[in-house]
Amino acid sequence: MTASAALGPRSTSRVVFVVILAVIAIAFLVVGIIYCVEPSGSLPVWLGRETVMVGKQQLPSPAYRPLRAVGSLITGVVFAIGSGFSLAYRTKAAMGTATEVAQLS
Repeated sequence: MTASAALGPRSTSRVVFVVILAVIAIAFLVVGIIYCVEPSGSLPVWLGRETVMVGKQQLPSPAYRPLRAVGSLITGVVFAIGSGFSLAYRTKAAMGTATEVAQLS
């Protein structure tokens, strides 16, 4: 009997929670990368393209762009770490079963 068979299947709610955290992490990481790669004038409107009136011209505003990029990247990393910890978490009962299986081998 293997250790993975003794631990039993993971709960469905935990897997759903891990997938949701991973999707949120990927979304924040992608937004952070877009903020870092794209010039201010070509950002999508849904990312908050802001313009400033200089003379008679509308120019893209770099106001909060670096802050938003760093914030998005940090949030993405935090959600990714949370997803990893949620996937690796084992209850005390499951840990006891794993040690019993290891002692039987």
